[in-house]
Amino acid sequence: MKSVKQTEFVNKVAQASNTELESLLEQERASLYTRRQEIARKQLSNPQAIGIARKNVARVLSEMRAREIKAGRES
Repeated sequence: MKSVKQTEFVNKVAQASNTELESLLEQERASLYTRRQEIARKQLSNPQAIGIARKNVARVLSEMRAREIKAGRES
């Protein structure tokens, strides 16, 4: 079952504009990089955080691609 935070993130991605999605993608990739650094330094308290960050990046990329496909069909 999805946690509330994941559902909120999915809603945020769906409602974001294209420029907001690009910004969000940048933030999520930075978050993923930070989590990887923390696990390398043995400072990550929640090892599931990497999986969550990876899925968030994938969610943003999927939404961007879906919008790209939809725009292609409309033209």
